[in-house]
Amino acid sequence: MSMHIVDSEESLLAVEATGLMKTYPGSDVAALSGISLSVKQGEIFGLIGPNGAGKTTLIGCLLGLLRPDSGTVKIFGKPADSIAVRQITGYVPERSDFEYWMTARQFLQYHHGLARRDKSDREKEVTEALEAVELAKTVWNRRLKTYSRGMLQRLNIAQMLIGKPKLALLDEPTLGLDPTGVTLVRNLVKKMQDSGMTAIVNSHQLDEVERVCDRVAFIKQGKIASVENLHSGVVSDYFLMVRWPESQLNGSLNSVVSQVARETSASIDQCHHDWGRFSVKDNRMASQLIRRLVESGLPVEEAIPERSKLEELFTNTTSSDQTGHGGINNE
Repeated sequence: MSMHIVDSEESLLAVEATGLMKTYPGSDVAALSGISLSVKQGEIFGLIGPNGAGKTTLIGCLLGLLRPDSGTVKIFGKPADSIAVRQITGYVPERSDFEYWMTARQFLQYHHGLARRDKSDREKEVTEALEAVELAKTVWNRRLKTYSRGMLQRLNIAQMLIGKPKLALLDEPTLGLDPTGVTLVRNLVKKMQDSGMTAIVNSHQLDEVERVCDRVAFIKQGKIASVENLHSGVVSDYFLMVRWPESQLNGSLNSVVSQVARETSASIDQCHHDWGRFSVKDNRMASQLIRRLVESGLPVEEAIPERSKLEELFTNTTSSDQTGHGGINNE
């Protein structure tokens, strides 16, 4: 979702962090080293980086749960630790602590009250949250101590939804989920954006971050190494594996593929009777290549990038320095 930002219009910013510094007691290494970022209303903003880079510490500061040594955080123009901000903020922690003697329904009823939602809507909204995360109705009234890790993570996401937040911070929301659960989270985040919600997502699932986020910040050693617009089409070169049925082009396969490559500025790495490997500059070039192959008589069955955009960017960002944070266990 694209929105034009004018510096003087702070109301258009959901999150504005400036010069955040944070060092934990007993450590001589900064967890955050002057991080500044802004997130627009309605944007899905991703955080990625190696373990210990400072991502979870940053989220703690944005939530007002951690106090930075210096720097400021504003959420919709207000301090992060203000009551008004907490009433409109949802959070999916990486490591949740549940009241295991409760049932799922009781747990969400409890959080519905904490969020100060209208009591007359409680049962309806609890049911909606449970259905949104696709927890089977047969387990709604079971004690949480009987839940699997994946079931607890679904409930973790449901408690974030129950408060109808304007800003959601999700710290590893797909942790412990099977592929179906990962797809569920992706679809939920998209629905959240469609409803006008802003979200910040910290995840090691790079392919999912690439699918749902508008922009992503690469954090390394407590600093933002770069911020990338995932819809800009600017991507480092990557290889695209393309498969097609055995050629019916009467021996002209190589010439057809070569012609398409020239037209789209792609480079041929390998070409065989039923597949080819191409070097492409970006997603736009990849799409053009596939379209022209089909138009030239090669019905493409499958096209797979060997490395996603974020994998390429992540590798480029982190390969120059793998020293980490000297043992600080913060992501």
